[in-house]
Amino acid sequence: MAKKKILFCNYSLHSGGIEKSLVTLLSLFDYTRYDVDLQLFANDGLFLPRVPEKVHLLPPLFPQVYKRNIREALPALLKQGQWKTAFCRARVTLAGLHGTMGERLGKMWKAERRAVRRNPNVYDAAVAYMEGQPIYYCVDFVKAKRKIGFIHGDYTAMGLYRAFDAPYFQKLDAVCTVSESCREALIANFPQMREKFHVQYNLLSPPLLRGMAEETPDFGDDFSGLRVLSIARLSEQKGLDLAMPAVAALRRAGLSFRWYIIGVGPEEAALRAQAESLGISKDVVFLGERANPYPYLRACDVYLQPSRFEGKSIAVDEAMALCKPILLTDFSTAKDQIENEKTGLIVPMTPEGIEHGLSRLLQDKALRERLQETLSRCDLSNTEEIEKLYALLEGPAAGVPARGQKG
Repeated sequence: MAKKKILFCNYSLHSGGIEKSLVTLLSLFDYTRYDVDLQLFANDGLFLPRVPEKVHLLPPLFPQVYKRNIREALPALLKQGQWKTAFCRARVTLAGLHGTMGERLGKMWKAERRAVRRNPNVYDAAVAYMEGQPIYYCVDFVKAKRKIGFIHGDYTAMGLYRAFDAPYFQKLDAVCTVSESCREALIANFPQMREKFHVQYNLLSPPLLRGMAEETPDFGDDFSGLRVLSIARLSEQKGLDLAMPAVAALRRAGLSFRWYIIGVGPEEAALRAQAESLGISKDVVFLGERANPYPYLRACDVYLQPSRFEGKSIAVDEAMALCKPILLTDFSTAKDQIENEKTGLIVPMTPEGIEHGLSRLLQDKALRERLQETLSRCDLSNTEEIEKLYALLEGPAAGVPARGQKG
């Protein structure tokens, strides 16, 4: 039987949960059944080297300089004679200045769709693995018998743009999301499309994680006390700014610990300045990107995720798999991941709530051990989840043509 041809589309492979989830999925994919192309807007990111050799990485939709700061990107593109792309980059910068996340994504796509090329191939299925531009691109510029989109969070909490997304969702055969709560959010926004919405959990292989965690971590210091770890993009969504006052209050109270943060993002300078202003710059250690964060996760005493909103956090799943005591804020999907007081603690989304929960975990060794013991009895492996995606890939074609493609 001939292999089916599948296209995956994402923006890039930077060090985020969506990108990590995609490379994990591709590492477990059945290449005896499928030939896979991967289309990125930018062929860069920490996870790019982890793309399996059997995946055909297509040329990026934009040149590498496009992703740089506008002050660098614009003159570089003009110097290369890429006037159309330079104009697009300028419009994207302006589009990103105002509005909700969804409104900005919509305006950015109106600019970018003028500069991207149409995919020349015909696929059995196309999978847009991220909200926003990957979905818009697959609908507008890819020919495929089936089209599947992914929303990796609570649609309402993310501030996505229902009026702009609705016509795109209509042209998708299925929309996958990562938890039951996230599916309910999609249904609340698009009740007429409820049958299109499916839960596709992020794939997790605890034995693989434990193997990768055996390396020795380099924390960059000789600290021997309790370690708190967060793995997150340094953005407003992740709520790291909410945890800073909590850490400062606990240090003033005399608790000895350090908070390590793995990740990069637009809020790094602001977070460093906040730590400095609170007098905790030596207590908060920014580790930057780490290709393998699991040794750090294995070595920490508490995992902290103070997010304002999440879909189903991969980092939290991984902390559970490595049996780490977990502290979450009460974002809308927190209860989809841990059971409060049994597999972790869920606290109010305030500095005071984080302070109270972190104080408990740092000072109560018996509580940490009880949470670890409970987690050690949980079977978190779910590699069979991939079969649900295969079923969607194999489903009947909806017969909806891409824009510019005759039906």
